[in-house]
Amino acid sequence: MRYVKDKPLLLFSLLGLLSTLFLPLVEIKPNRISNGEKMTSLEFLGPLVAIGIILWMVLILLSLNVHKMKSLFVFCTGAISVSFLVLIVGWQANESVSGSPSMRVTFSLAFYLILLMLYLILAGSYGERKKDKKLKTAVLLILAATLILGSRLGLFSSFSIMKEFEIKKSQFFINFTTHAFLSFGSVLAGILIALPLGYLSYRRKNLENVVMVPLSIMETIPSLSLFAILLVPLSRLGKISLFKAIGVSGIGWAPAFIALTIYSLLPIGRNTLVGFTSVDKNITEAARGMGMSHWEVLWKIEFPLALPLILTGIRIALVQTIGGAVLAGLVGGGGLGSFVFLGLAEASPDLVLLGVIPIVIITLLMDGLLKAATKGLRRRVA
Repeated sequence: MRYVKDKPLLLFSLLGLLSTLFLPLVEIKPNRISNGEKMTSLEFLGPLVAIGIILWMVLILLSLNVHKMKSLFVFCTGAISVSFLVLIVGWQANESVSGSPSMRVTFSLAFYLILLMLYLILAGSYGERKKDKKLKTAVLLILAATLILGSRLGLFSSFSIMKEFEIKKSQFFINFTTHAFLSFGSVLAGILIALPLGYLSYRRKNLENVVMVPLSIMETIPSLSLFAILLVPLSRLGKISLFKAIGVSGIGWAPAFIALTIYSLLPIGRNTLVGFTSVDKNITEAARGMGMSHWEVLWKIEFPLALPLILTGIRIALVQTIGGAVLAGLVGGGGLGSFVFLGLAEASPDLVLLGVIPIVIITLLMDGLLKAATKGLRRRVA
């Protein structure tokens, strides 16, 4: 092993190669419920599997190399491998189930393990070339082009998850909209409540524990317990005509919205407190010495300097809430969690993925956007 220069890369590449050779890649099913036939990469792809094996061997050889451009070669090979896997499996899936509208191809263990290994390889090589933004953009474009090309050519139409999407398309968009409303609406409500509370804790130190301790306690209440606690008061509130008109009841969107709002309060409130506390007192004293009023100091000095940390709290709350909104499906609140629990009830992993994959994509997208916004704000106030 002393000749191995990159042991993680070697390990991930070997695991990927072994998964390709010996584990089931897909399962061809006659319908959603029936068990199908599991096939390894060699059985499913035939001679084309040789291309995948060659790509893994290239990565293994690169793990023995110390060339300064190694990480670039690893990154490109990993991206090509992802594109090859997605496109070739889609093409072969169409060939395998052609002529039978009920048949479908669902992913099996090897497919997920190969994607995981390639993700770890790409993440490791990107870490070494983090400053190379053009490379990252190029690889993202390759992956996006792969998905667009596969969609345009209809290569994904035989996948079980796509068949589930076609069957439940109208429900999907309704639940997607509901999930977005619950996630973004509850965080917005959390901002309106937690920002003033965080600032109040900063201005009045004797109130810090009075405000933050209850927020911390509410954060520890399990979701299902909180739904049960909200059931009775919301049921009674729903009897009032005004609240009944907007659908407030013991089940549905209202308990989910309130619970998600409660869970967003601590990260936003705590980061607001920390953000204002971190503002250099010399700066605020100098501003007051120049004749600025209390409100001018707040809006022109303190708030802009505290905003990056406040935005970090909002990012944490939003990422947490997008995932937590899945539980709304348990209380009839809708959202993408409805597919997750329906899939679990029907033992349909593809129906579960129909709910999970959009959540993961939205979470990563919002996390990246808010991280970039926070970084930009820090540069401006530095």
